[in-house]
Amino acid sequence: MSETSAFLFYSQDFLLGTLTLPMEDRGKYITLLCYMHGHGRLTEEMVCQLVGDISKPLRAKFKTDENGFWYNLRLEKEVKDREKFVKSRRSNGGKGGRKKKQPPLRHCEERSNLSIEKDGDCHAPLAVTDAREAVIPPLPEHVKARFVFHGLTPIEAEYETLKFMAFYTGTGWTTSRGSPVRNWRASVTNWFLNRNQFSKNKQHKTLTEQWLE
Repeated sequence: MSETSAFLFYSQDFLLGTLTLPMEDRGKYITLLCYMHGHGRLTEEMVCQLVGDISKPLRAKFKTDENGFWYNLRLEKEVKDREKFVKSRRSNGGKGGRKKKQPPLRHCEERSNLSIEKDGDCHAPLAVTDAREAVIPPLPEHVKARFVFHGLTPIEAEYETLKFMAFYTGTGWTTSRGSPVRNWRASVTNWFLNRNQFSKNKQHKTLTEQWLE
């Protein structure tokens, strides 16, 4: 059983990892992950009692130890990382926490894209305003539907969706210029029109291979 009541859940990793699973298997998968987080490794009998029959693709998401108990590698890694983080925060809290850093002093000439905290003072601390907007990634099924709309078969669309989602997840959903992807439909269209060129691009190939491992 985990010492903490929560663990980090990476939504895009989950969507990509379960893209080929039917909805029923996705529900079984997240149910088993949550139960394992609270109770540890499970016997096969306990797994079947919790979710019923297990398909081969869903079975592949888990491993068994020397005693036959089922577990998920990624889950156990995230649980350990979370527990280390909580312990480190508690340790820092007992020491009084980290000292707050003073914002740097900037010259008046650098105020063009900075917000001034104190008017009239050339050496007042300045805070940089982050103009980047938060991006909400599309669902894989919506991306797949868009590829089908452009004329791909369902199988081709599913393959391109995997590569598309993997690439933009790797870039943090930013364009090649570093700006947020505000119109994912336009990005899908661009991907469709240039997919042959993208397959030869080293950056696209590296990022997609890393996320599809």
